[in-house]
Amino acid sequence: MTDHPTAAPYPALAGLRVIDAMHPALITCSPESSLRTIARMMATYRVHAILVSAHGDEELAGGGQWGIVSDTDLLRAGEEGDVDEDQARTLAARPVVTIPSSDELSRAAELMVDRDVSHLIVIESRSGRPLGVLSTLDVVRALAGFPEQHPAFR
Repeated sequence: MTDHPTAAPYPALAGLRVIDAMHPALITCSPESSLRTIARMMATYRVHAILVSAHGDEELAGGGQWGIVSDTDLLRAGEEGDVDEDQARTLAARPVVTIPSSDELSRAAELMVDRDVSHLIVIESRSGRPLGVLSTLDVVRALAGFPEQHPAFR
């Protein structure tokens, strides 16, 4: 029996980096934003996640400067909560998952599966500041071989 080297995961993503597939912009809100405001932002901008950004010395409950609220988070919160009274800080409490823009897209896919998240905040390697968002749909688009539909591939 001959040992075969393990194939790299996600061969369809070979040669692609996170920066090749990400959305190169961020839509943000403050920790005090109401959940209804976040829902309106998602509907207006047709996005599935909003970055929550603390300012100055302020930190979110998870201990960081940034958090993320996804559409699924809003659905769960809206089931029992008050979308006019509850604030973004309540949903952005868990630490956000980040990835450098220069990482391989296959690494991002692995991270999404391992952490069970649908969005990663893409950071600039040197400064550590957010550059954009990578969603599972962005990765699926690359898997499908349709990167030209994404603005970053034009």
